[in-house]
Amino acid sequence: MLSLGPGSACDVCLEPFGTDLKAPCSIPCGHVFCVSCLHNVARPTCPLCRTSFSSWDITKLHIDLESIAAALSVEQMPVPSNTQEHARQLQNRITQVAQSGATELQTTQLTEECKVFLAPLPKTMYTDLRTAYKMLHYMCNVKHLYIEQGRTLNQHLRNITTLTQEVDRLKAGFEALKIEKRRLEEAWQNVSAERDNVASECEKLHEQLDNAEAQMLLVTE
Repeated sequence: MLSLGPGSACDVCLEPFGTDLKAPCSIPCGHVFCVSCLHNVARPTCPLCRTSFSSWDITKLHIDLESIAAALSVEQMPVPSNTQEHARQLQNRITQVAQSGATELQTTQLTEECKVFLAPLPKTMYTDLRTAYKMLHYMCNVKHLYIEQGRTLNQHLRNITTLTQEVDRLKAGFEALKIEKRRLEEAWQNVSAERDNVASECEKLHEQLDNAEAQMLLVTE
């Protein structure tokens, strides 16, 4: 049976694992999410590493809820005095990213910071920050998907360029063959004409020989 530590939560919705729709499920890449989030992904790819999977690949994990409840009752995480300030800073950074943009690395790091900060806290705390985090997480996924689609499109364009060049090369080769064919046809016509001339000359020579033989016979008689 899988044993989860206190505060173990889904990396997408940040809600603690539990039963029914919040039951943890693993996919082939090894990442674990709740049932609800896996069923609601826009495409069958891991929200973290983008590895593809199918509904047949989802494995529901059984967790020891009693151990988790006991651990939570014994070990209550104290809220740091600067938690409010940390939450405000994260909220401001998310707002700045939304307004001014950021690199993929910066956005990924900020998303990870928000996840680490919010995961051990009750889901009723910092609801605005949680909403902003989910929007940032969704934006990261959309941006990643856009980048992947751009790469795929660029690859298709490169393939089209390569095929176009190959078609042009074949067309040039075809035109060269047509020119060579015409040259050979002209050469054949010239050879045929020359052959006809030679045949005509041979026929004339035969006639002359026949006439010469006839005259010789007359003289000898």
